[in-house]
Amino acid sequence: MSRQHQIAVDMIDSRFTQLNAGSTSAQLHAETSMAYEMAHSLGAIDNREYGHYKARHNRIIEIQHQELMQKLESYR
Repeated sequence: MSRQHQIAVDMIDSRFTQLNAGSTSAQLHAETSMAYEMAHSLGAIDNREYGHYKARHNRIIEIQHQELMQKLESYR
């Protein structure tokens, strides 16, 4: 694993750690997306890793949206 790859993976994973801890910050979601998009465009991660990160991020977004909808429904 190259140094560039390790730096990119660490940067991306640190953002996923925050998202998995429950952060719903729009800024953090933007940073997460930007981290894996830039790493891919610079060749630091390959297509398989990029697809994995994108799918993982989409799953987190879906879960957070479902949780928000459940909270909103409970206020009815």
